[in-house]
Amino acid sequence: MFLHYSELTRFCPAGTVSHMARRIFEQHFRNSTQCNLIYSLCLHANPWHKIILACIILISAPLIIFVSRHSVSLPPQTSDTDWGKQGILFPLSGTLDYVQDTQLVWQAPSSPKAVLFIAHGCHGSATHFWDKSHNCAECIGLPEERVIVMNALSRDYAVIAISSTRECWNLATDKDKVLSTLSHWIKERGYSELPVLALGASSGGYFISALAKAYKFNAIVIMISEGFFQIMEVDEHYPSTLFVHMVKDKRRASLIKDAMEALRTKGVNASEVKCYPLAVTPHYFTKIPGLDALTSEKAHQALKDAGVLDKDNYMMADGRSMNWMVPLRWRHVLPEDHYNLWDMHMRELLNLAFGYHEMTSIPSKKIFDWLDRHLYISKAVDMADSDRTNPP
Repeated sequence: MFLHYSELTRFCPAGTVSHMARRIFEQHFRNSTQCNLIYSLCLHANPWHKIILACIILISAPLIIFVSRHSVSLPPQTSDTDWGKQGILFPLSGTLDYVQDTQLVWQAPSSPKAVLFIAHGCHGSATHFWDKSHNCAECIGLPEERVIVMNALSRDYAVIAISSTRECWNLATDKDKVLSTLSHWIKERGYSELPVLALGASSGGYFISALAKAYKFNAIVIMISEGFFQIMEVDEHYPSTLFVHMVKDKRRASLIKDAMEALRTKGVNASEVKCYPLAVTPHYFTKIPGLDALTSEKAHQALKDAGVLDKDNYMMADGRSMNWMVPLRWRHVLPEDHYNLWDMHMRELLNLAFGYHEMTSIPSKKIFDWLDRHLYISKAVDMADSDRTNPP
């Protein structure tokens, strides 16, 4: 994404580019237009012009470095992305458990008002929603997942996440296991009289949409997924449904619009929350537990200098297609043993910032306000009368 020193020296004499000039090219030219201009000059200039160009670089270097170091940086985003102002950032302590061979993690307040079942996306796990603790040594607390759980607990919801059998949810292998595990846990905890809600993201969203025909959920949230409504028949007893999706994924947004119309035609309450790309501000990565403000600022600057972020701090492309870890390692932003530790955490936040397909806690207030309003108004079908077959 940016012109490296090694690329420059292929066309300019190595002796004419000093260490100071190297710092300029690798750290202080922050957009591809500037880099491409210099690249073109070096490529087409004669030897004398190359020497003159190198002299200009050396003379201007101190001024460029001074200005870059003393330029005004944007303050951290406020509103929903100002993590500290949410007022609910606290360590989580989930309990890892197994019902037969099905993995689950749960946490509950002393007097819950409802149960929330969460289904992760592909390559996810129940252990992604809670911080590592003595009750869950396998938990890793991914940024978005853990904040969703925090919001649920702050609303007095008992929260349970169950892991899929394989990398993604599969109705044939997971449906009955989840029904059995969820029912067993609710009965064991004494929550049989409480409303039961569900939230699923991506693969988990598809799974929840089908599971809602086989379980008496009071309301469901389907995130970054349109569900199975194109191939699945529902009636007026289907639970109220909230779709949370990212507008950059236009195809999915169109499918969700169709799904909402289909549900409303059947008399089912259907709503949506739209999510947009986020600016990666200097303090953006402090959402990762244990990553301090200074480290976040260094990570932000490394990504900005590498061309991963544009002038307004938005992602230039989907992080899944960019090797954004390279500039972090090159700048030694993290201790060496932390790159693997926080790789999934940073990857998730950059996917979230790009705003195409990622679990998100940003609209948590809207999500849980909506769930609170639908705790007791659903006309969900009883399990005895439910369809336990896979959608066609």
